[in-house]
Amino acid sequence: MKTGKLMELEQWCRARFEGAPPSPTTVRRWCREGHVPAKKIGGTWFIDLDAERRQTGNDLADNVLGM
Repeated sequence: MKTGKLMELEQWCRARFEGAPPSPTTVRRWCREGHVPAKKIGGTWFIDLDAERRQTGNDLADNVLGM
């Protein structure tokens, strides 16, 4: 996976969700399952901001485009 600019998971949650963000457990599961473009370095999850920006929101289109 080519990596762009990375942001720590907790910081990404604060930036993306207003009010009450999802629980950290939920967001880590999203990372493991590939729902958000993330990379685990050591024990810390990071979101790949460039890959997130390129996502279309359509799983089929993202797979075809190589996400």
